[in-house]
Amino acid sequence: MEMLLKFIYNRMRLMLRRPATPPQSQAQLANMVNYAVGHAIRQGYTHRFITLLFVTVGERVFCRRYSYNEPSWHSAFVNDAEGQLRLDKTVVNIKGFVPADLEDINPAVNKAYEQKLAKLGAGSMLAGATEPRALAGTLELVLNTDKTDSS
Repeated sequence: MEMLLKFIYNRMRLMLRRPATPPQSQAQLANMVNYAVGHAIRQGYTHRFITLLFVTVGERVFCRRYSYNEPSWHSAFVNDAEGQLRLDKTVVNIKGFVPADLEDINPAVNKAYEQKLAKLGAGSMLAGATEPRALAGTLELVLNTDKTDSS
């Protein structure tokens, strides 16, 4: 019952929010990710948005795949890094890529997922978020300052 109430509360918060000013820096993007109730991603600018959980480690933003069918949004980002995030009602242009320091950063990303899932009351999902193929599917998301239009 408690999870249902949290879900309803968060949906109400999302419905009442207005689009925020798009972030101008990576630090602002990380803050926006931490504050947002709804997270979604799409590769490119015309695909549909897919609901996904993002986490932050400092000013760095990460996401992991939870479905391993191909083709996927993950493989699309590996082929072309440009895309968008939707954080609540704000659309942000980003680039998504496998971090160069994947092996070093993964323990911190695991910890961020553990904290985020515990906060959401979804700790049972942690095993899937930290399994080996999820770790290999980690993408880093950075603000795309080359593209200023968020349409």
